Amino acid sequence: MFEQVPHAKSISSSRDEVADPIGDRLNGRNAGVLVVGHGTRKLAGQEQLLLLSDQIASLLPGTPVEACFLELAEPDIEQGLCKLREQGCEAVVVVPVLLFTAAHAKSDIPDAVAASAEGLGLRVLAQTASLEVHPAVLALSKLRFDEILGLPGGVHCPSGGCAAGELPNARCDSAPDRPGDCPLAQWLGVRRSGEGGGGGDSVALAMVGRGTSDRDALEKMRLFTELRCKESLVAWSETGFFAGGKPDIDDLLERASRSGCDTVIVQPHLLFEGELIDQLRQRIRERRAAGSGITWWITRTLGADPALARVFLELLKDATSAW
Repeated sequence: MFEQVPHAKSISSSRDEVADPIGDRLNGRNAGVLVVGHGTRKLAGQEQLLLLSDQIASLLPGTPVEACFLELAEPDIEQGLCKLREQGCEAVVVVPVLLFTAAHAKSDIPDAVAASAEGLGLRVLAQTASLEVHPAVLALSKLRFDEILGLPGGVHCPSGGCAAGELPNARCDSAPDRPGDCPLAQWLGVRRSGEGGGGGDSVALAMVGRGTSDRDALEKMRLFTELRCKESLVAWSETGFFAGGKPDIDDLLERASRSGCDTVIVQPHLLFEGELIDQLRQRIRERRAAGSGITWWITRTLGADPALARVFLELLKDATSAW
């Protein structure tokens, strides 16, 4: 019952949502934007990518924006490029919707785009970077965690000692020297050894990445977890992977079950719905059914969110800044 949280808030932003000079730069080269998702057979995941593409397009009024998938779904890359060509585009900027820079970003997407673009007479002008550990992605990930705890999108310290919308970590105006005594930490039932005294539930965070053979991308995923844990009060955390990295899912969940924590929040660091998160949900159901006394929760994916659309607009600006 906790696997989906509908109607959650988006991360707010003070940025102007109008595209300013980026639209002029693209239109000046008669260029469109190709938003490329990995692809999934699951309709909900496909719809999330298409919605994100629409959100990006809303920030680029007057610029053609088309969505497509690398594999497993349509429209494929060639079909997406054809749609841009039909709208009169002579060039394209590619926006891979990817968390980290591995094979899909380095070769699979650029190679597929280059092959299809050449046949259509389109010039490929640039490709944007992956999301990596962008602050807005960290903030959105934290929001997904907070949803599971039943917290609003923006946590308020019960004592009023912390800034609205922020979780205290090393400093807390109510308990600056002993973070474990922070009233918000007590409210969440979190205890750190030697900091907050005994008793109470404790929370473990098991972050799950897709995984890859690319060592740098694996390390970026581990760094993401490290940065996230500076923002979320947890007593234990570790990163696992669906494939291509250690520990694997089963090992990660077993380690979490032995962490001594009463509550384990499993957070798939995935953009959209798909077969992987369905597999993970099944494993969590099995853990719950085992009746170990541990409360198992699973967050939803990052999903299509205006905060992500704004990040991709920022990446587009970076990729075209030299024009």
